[in-house]
Amino acid sequence: MKHRIQRIDLQGFRGFGASPQSFTLPESVTALWGGNSQGKTSLAEAIEFLLTGHIARRELLASAKDEFSQSLRNAHLPAAVSVFVEATFKCPDGVNRRLRRTLTSDYDGSTACTSTLQMNGVQCAESDVESTLGLRLLHPPLRAPVLAQHTLAYVFTASPNDRAAYFRAVLDTQDLEDFRSAVASLSSRLKPPQNTELEALAVLDTIPGHAAHAKAMRNTKTETALGAALSRSVEALLFSIGIALKPTPAERIDQLSAELETRRSQAFPIDLFARKALAPWNTPADDLSSTVDVFRREQAAISQETRRLVSLFESALAIPAVHDCIEPTDCPLCGTANAVTPERVVFLNAQLRTNESYQSAEKALLASLRGADAKLVALNDAAQAALPKFMGILAADRRKRGFRVARVVTLSADQDGASRWVAATRVFFRAYMRYRRLIVAIRGEISQAIGDPFSWKRDTALAQSLDRLREYYADLEAATGGYGLAIDGISATLKASVDQSTNTLGWEALIALAHKPSAAWFALEQLRHHEQVVKAIEKAVRDIDTANGKVSDEKFADLSAQVLAWWERLRPGEPTFFSAVQRRGAKTRRTVDLKVALSSKDDRSDIKLRDAVAVFSQSQLHCLGLSLFLARAIEGGAGFVVLDDPVLTSDDDFRPNFASSVIEALLDSSVQVIVITQDHKSWKDIGHRWEHRGAAQFQIVRENAVAGTEIRGQDDALATMLAQARPFINSQDSDQRKEGATRLRRVIERFCKELIVKSRMARGDNMASITDYDGKNYGDYGAQALALLTLDPAHRGKLNAAYSYVTPGPHDDTPPSTAQLKVAAGDLNRLKKDYLQ
Repeated sequence: MKHRIQRIDLQGFRGFGASPQSFTLPESVTALWGGNSQGKTSLAEAIEFLLTGHIARRELLASAKDEFSQSLRNAHLPAAVSVFVEATFKCPDGVNRRLRRTLTSDYDGSTACTSTLQMNGVQCAESDVESTLGLRLLHPPLRAPVLAQHTLAYVFTASPNDRAAYFRAVLDTQDLEDFRSAVASLSSRLKPPQNTELEALAVLDTIPGHAAHAKAMRNTKTETALGAALSRSVEALLFSIGIALKPTPAERIDQLSAELETRRSQAFPIDLFARKALAPWNTPADDLSSTVDVFRREQAAISQETRRLVSLFESALAIPAVHDCIEPTDCPLCGTANAVTPERVVFLNAQLRTNESYQSAEKALLASLRGADAKLVALNDAAQAALPKFMGILAADRRKRGFRVARVVTLSADQDGASRWVAATRVFFRAYMRYRRLIVAIRGEISQAIGDPFSWKRDTALAQSLDRLREYYADLEAATGGYGLAIDGISATLKASVDQSTNTLGWEALIALAHKPSAAWFALEQLRHHEQVVKAIEKAVRDIDTANGKVSDEKFADLSAQVLAWWERLRPGEPTFFSAVQRRGAKTRRTVDLKVALSSKDDRSDIKLRDAVAVFSQSQLHCLGLSLFLARAIEGGAGFVVLDDPVLTSDDDFRPNFASSVIEALLDSSVQVIVITQDHKSWKDIGHRWEHRGAAQFQIVRENAVAGTEIRGQDDALATMLAQARPFINSQDSDQRKEGATRLRRVIERFCKELIVKSRMARGDNMASITDYDGKNYGDYGAQALALLTLDPAHRGKLNAAYSYVTPGPHDDTPPSTAQLKVAAGDLNRLKKDYLQ
């Protein structure tokens, strides 16, 4: 079982007005007929909007997105009236689900429209259309199984990429393309290794006459071979500049380094830019706070006098008579009688214990202070090492060596970059000096504390200074980073200029590699591994392309057979006919051709293949577009299709084929068919031909722009008669208006008959039938009908006036005016609504 639309309700969407419209659909065929500008396309796009939240026409036809601004909401709709489209679906699981989409904001310039989606009255997500409702949407822009004439030509006019994407969706091969794209994207995601060794290897080619040596290095097979190649390169370079070689490779590297520094210094002292990285922050005093607290506590427990007498207490307790005192005795020092008592001995011991705790606390404090001082020295040294060498020498010495800002500007050829470097240098140096001065101040504070801890009272100030030092380090770290960015911006050009002027291009790179051949070998291995992986990915992509091509060709063959079957149902036996959808070539991925066959023989032999867009007429392209759509819908498992004018009005020869064989094949495929057409003959033919399958017919009518489009059932004969009379009423041709008057007269007669039959049945006459008045004219029953117009005294006059307006129609009289006929039609439409609905 597939999806079926059981009922559609809508309001305010495009041509539909404030009056909600609804109609119930059979599971087989629904045919809706309406004239031009009555709202047919609005209905088709309403179903598309319900399922996708957008209309494809904006993507396919607009030269600029703002052309569709405010196009979904009926322009005449009051602001308080909501715009919605709702459909009740019978789903494959047998459950009925009601899907409703309400417009919240219309298209506005390049901004897309927005809407809310509900399922069974509960707000849901867009994904629920597929996950919960189970309705499969196709590839954009034609996602819904809704076909309109403006979308038929899409596949013929789409760009190669869009056409390829369309057919990937039709063939269900998008997952293969996604897999191919995912594999292909791995190359860009695999970043090549980046390190100083690879950068140095790349620079070796800049050494004059050294390209062969650089190539030999890159082609070495072992680390030992690379080391030997680097040594030979150093030897060759020294030999070329006339320097006698020293015995060992290490000495030769030093020779080249010394020569490089000598030559560079003659042009510019690049070595003055040398600096080290700023060492990480190391908290100077992790335990200082706790040791100070312990020290202060012990300090409070002991007096200055006790500390002064500690040695005397220790001497007294060393005397056995005092130490072992168990009863009062004479003092052994002064002879005072009974001066030494057990209580006094306990007191002396207590004083000594207090002094021991204090001494331990003081020792711990001093250790913490000295440790902090050592760390401060290390922090200061690290900061100083992070300074470029030129900051550590006097200005006179810099000038003597030619280190000037103007020279930096000239060599870097970057005035702005040099200015940024000067500004960053100032910030860096100021941050360093502030940091250094605070370290000096803190070390002075620590020195005072170490000299006399008992009298030192500035522990709070010290803690605050240490906290501030952490902030100063952060500022210094930021300044270091800023300086690094600034110097990096000009250093490469500056060095290259110096090396160019001294003929030392590439020397520094060679020296760095020769010092560490193992690092160079590791970098080369990384690069080779990366290149191998990239080549493997490229081969995998080629293999995937080949495999995908074979799958696509097989599926294209199946699709072509399906399209041809629909084509033959529409246009059987033609000498020019659809042949195939196919790739342009075996290696082609994004060019899909639509081929047609031309044959001069009845058996369609000896065909010539051509592109459809170059050979087919508009009618043939229309039928091919319809065939492609139907094949795509069947392939996608659609349970219903909505076809807006599927056959051109001018195609009289092919209309019967559509109404019979095409609809029959769709029904056989368990597809619900909804046809919207302006061709009255097609509408009648479909309704008559498929009446035995429960086909339903509706009319699409718009009386005025404000009321909007109405959908009326087939059994509303009066509405049909009024709609059929309207083109004649509006004509400027007198004979056409006479025909319109004749048709309106039949409307009056039909209205009166239905009014009388309705009255009779209301009084219990169940056998009353409209056929009871066949063969009678208006004079026979007009008075009876007029008597039933009781809702408004003016209604009788309106009916009489309408009859008098249209009476000249069947006779050889002056035809009524368009205005008279419009008034008559409007009054009849209102009387119909008031008395028959």
